[in-house]
Amino acid sequence: MIKVDDKQASEIEKYLQEKERIKKEERNIIKVFLKDGMKVRDAILAAGGLTEDAYPYKAEIIRKEENNQLNRIYFNLQNAMNGIEKDNIILKNLDKIIIHSKIGYIYPQKVFIDGEVLRPGIYDYVNNMTVKDLVFAAGNIVESAYLESADISFQIIDLGKSASIEHKKINLRKALENDPEHNLQLKPYSRLFVKKIPEWRREEFVNITGEVRFPGRYIIKKGETLSSLIERAGGYTNEAYLRGAVFTRVRVKELQQRTLEDMYMRLEKDIMADTNIRLSTAISAEEVAGIRAQQEGTQRLLDALRRTKATGRMTITLAHPRLLKGSEFDVELEDNDTLYIPTKNNVILVQGAVMVPGSFIYNERLDHEAYIAKAGGLTKYADPKNMFVLKADGSAIKIPNRYITWSNENARWELTAFGEERKMLEPGDAIIIPEKLEAIAWMRSINYYNVLKKNKQKGIILLIFYLYKKYIYKNN
Repeated sequence: MIKVDDKQASEIEKYLQEKERIKKEERNIIKVFLKDGMKVRDAILAAGGLTEDAYPYKAEIIRKEENNQLNRIYFNLQNAMNGIEKDNIILKNLDKIIIHSKIGYIYPQKVFIDGEVLRPGIYDYVNNMTVKDLVFAAGNIVESAYLESADISFQIIDLGKSASIEHKKINLRKALENDPEHNLQLKPYSRLFVKKIPEWRREEFVNITGEVRFPGRYIIKKGETLSSLIERAGGYTNEAYLRGAVFTRVRVKELQQRTLEDMYMRLEKDIMADTNIRLSTAISAEEVAGIRAQQEGTQRLLDALRRTKATGRMTITLAHPRLLKGSEFDVELEDNDTLYIPTKNNVILVQGAVMVPGSFIYNERLDHEAYIAKAGGLTKYADPKNMFVLKADGSAIKIPNRYITWSNENARWELTAFGEERKMLEPGDAIIIPEKLEAIAWMRSINYYNVLKKNKQKGIILLIFYLYKKYIYKNN
């Protein structure tokens, strides 16, 4: 067995390919015994005649002159085969007639059809081909085809100097009825686009669950709104808690996820820069160890943020469909929207810098201070100036330092869109008490991490609040 390296193998492959090519050429060479007065036509017929691929307008004779110089003589093959004397040249000994393939001289011309036909694609162009012919070649239009209008584009080639595209609109119905004004003749490389009927079987669905009479998956039409969906679902049950309604949207979820990812990247960058600065100015091993420990705790928070997935929730305020209709919350529905209406969750959550975070039965007579007292009161490091309420509808309200507040945005005492007085605390709300920034060490950062594990929504708000104030707000 002979072993060869890669280079030798490549050379052998090339040699074999060249040998095969020569064999093919030799198979296409036919030797004809020369008779006196034999002409081109006679020799071609003696060799079996022309193939279908023969280029008819130009062929050549390679002739060896007496001085051994080669001479190339061109002639019109079609004229020669018709016996025209000028091209039907008398042959000499050792003349070689070369017949070229028309593949290299006649380009395969195509036309194109896209859109609502049975077989969109590329088809051979033939002389006098029309729009109707192309549609027929493509298997005819399908049921969703829009017949009142179609687009056709022509490739205009100017004698090999330039090319441009010309667009025309036609009535496809009339073209298929053979109206010459619309059933236009095609040119090579023309392209026909058959449009789809607008909104053809466009099916979009939304889900409504929870406390409605007929929950389920509903198909929607363009422009349909939230109040219409609630009416179709039979309205609310007597147990429906409208304040806690959860409305989600795919497009919002994607935006929220990008925002979370951007926040994570920015926080990670700022934390790294802040840690490096502090390490460079540390004056003792204990201080370095403390900074490292805090960095590890903060990194756990960051990792939790990175794993957090957006929900796509939009804050809405529901009311009776009659009142909801036409309001700012009567949003136009989109495909895959979801609405969940819960029963009343008659508890208040207290989270953050309190002695014993937990859940407590809702009592409309109690304010936030009473619930904080139930949780054991504030810790040493609590930041009461930045307390806020995370509402059951997903919004957040900062707890004011005084009992009566004025809305600068609306220039009025705060009321809902439907005339009901907005309470600071309602069933399902959560009171969030952050810690003072300067007092947060790495061990207390882990408390935030534990809150996140127990309650994703409340925990992530605490986490973002802490990281934002520590690494972004202070730098702005």
